[in-house]
Amino acid sequence: MVAFSHNWSLKNTGIAFISLLFPNQCLICEGGEFHSLDPVCCDCMKKMTEIDVEKNRMDELGIKDGIDYAYTGWDFGSELRMVIHTLKYEVQARLGFFLGLKLGEMFSPIRIQHVDGIVPAPLHFVKFRERGYNQAEWIAKGLGEALILPVWSSLIKRVKYTVSQTTLDRQERVKNLNRAFQLKKIVIDQGILIVDDVINTGSTISFMATVFKNAGAKVIYAVTLATPMEESND
Repeated sequence: MVAFSHNWSLKNTGIAFISLLFPNQCLICEGGEFHSLDPVCCDCMKKMTEIDVEKNRMDELGIKDGIDYAYTGWDFGSELRMVIHTLKYEVQARLGFFLGLKLGEMFSPIRIQHVDGIVPAPLHFVKFRERGYNQAEWIAKGLGEALILPVWSSLIKRVKYTVSQTTLDRQERVKNLNRAFQLKKIVIDQGILIVDDVINTGSTISFMATVFKNAGAKVIYAVTLATPMEESND
């Protein structure tokens, strides 16, 4: 125990020293330099309005088949809109991990006690090739570190390339996502937490949840950074 505490102290001392030598710049406001390894400054974090992360928002979803609980961390204000855009289009994996970590710190352990693993919403390989990475996977990695849970990135695969959901109505979203996902491993009696950046109608996560439930999963959580909004690729 003494050795562990000593190593932990040395690690944090090293981080503090590095942050002094190499001051950071906020990825959101791109404002003045600040001495921290965090990718977002304190001022921008304060502008992101936290909501009750442990309130089940199932009633706010238009499509919720297979989902048992739906949680989200922040209101979708202008600051978070900028963050989501940065996550999707400017290849900021570090930002995704950071926000996933912050999101995980909001949860009480009892709220996710039945979760066995975290699954990021997958990208079709064409979209992955265009973007270079999956933002949901990096959010999941940060969330997994905060909640001390494994991230199962290869548990489900997106096998159908789908057009953007933004302009589609409910019926069109359902048709668009039909047979879009393929399960790769057994999930019998598992509690699964699905992660994405934002959620609109719930169609994407609902289709994933239905695949898991049909394969024997016990309970499905949907967790996102932002609350439902008007403009989304969900």
